[in-house]
Amino acid sequence: MRGVATVPTMTDTTWAYRLTAPFQFERVEVPVPSTAGPGELLVELTAGAVCGSDLPFARGALVPAGGAGQPGRPMHEVVGIVRASEHSDFAPGDEVVGWASNWDALRGFFVTHGSQVAKVRTSTTAPLATVAQSVACLMTVFDRLGPLDGRSVGIIGVGPFGLMTSILAKHFGAGRITGVDPLDRRADAEGLPFDGLLRLNSRVWAEDITDADRPDIVIEMVGHQPSTVADGMNAVAKGGTVLAFGVPDDDWYALPMRSFFRRNGTLITGVTTHHRDTLERAQDYLIDNPWFAERIVTDVVPIENVGDAFHAACHPKPGQRKIVLSV
Repeated sequence: MRGVATVPTMTDTTWAYRLTAPFQFERVEVPVPSTAGPGELLVELTAGAVCGSDLPFARGALVPAGGAGQPGRPMHEVVGIVRASEHSDFAPGDEVVGWASNWDALRGFFVTHGSQVAKVRTSTTAPLATVAQSVACLMTVFDRLGPLDGRSVGIIGVGPFGLMTSILAKHFGAGRITGVDPLDRRADAEGLPFDGLLRLNSRVWAEDITDADRPDIVIEMVGHQPSTVADGMNAVAKGGTVLAFGVPDDDWYALPMRSFFRRNGTLITGVTTHHRDTLERAQDYLIDNPWFAERIVTDVVPIENVGDAFHAACHPKPGQRKIVLSV
């Protein structure tokens, strides 16, 4: 267990941050929440990672359910200490990693369901332990893809998740791996299992690719808009598979279905549902590969600078990978 604090009473208040304008967060005092039902945990935040799925809310492109300006939103990739438990698998003092069920973890204490976290088993700092949640999401990706068996993989977007995807794709048996990103990611990708790294817009890549170079699998790691999914569909080999990662911003996507149909392609999406299982498998991998988290996390930012952290995450640059807020 890291960190010691007094167990709060229901009359206590705690800090929280609420979004007042794009990338502008106001610190407020809010009541300490109570565990609201069976299976839930009251967790004290020690670290939280900025996720691409949080960014549309931080920049004002989306409004969370219930309205704008809610304290604690948006953040869901968390590490913290259980302070009260109504779940048989957890006790006060346990350190946990996983999801904040309500995406409202920008606060001293938050409530989450015990099925969406696991006890921390990695011997590392709280900011580095957050990587287990990211790897758990990627375990879902490779569960959806099935055995890779030497198949070639193209990765659109070589940010932190694209980098992690290359490592796990090779771990799960991929053949040739090609990364595509308009930024110069050579230093970020150094030593990772890319056979080719193209500094290109994915649209240019999809239009110019030869049949011999088309990957069997395209994993679209940019998210948030249909264009990169469409580029993956236009680039993949005949009979190939495109996996669109992450939570979409839009309800409707316009995609090149006629050509994709003629190539007998398969489009896959995936949301993590078996949270505990994937978190445990992710931690098994990180225990066996202790270098992984240190390679992925480049910025550990004090929670007081939350606006700067989200602004930086919305403006990726070479050398910047995963950004984590630390309490």
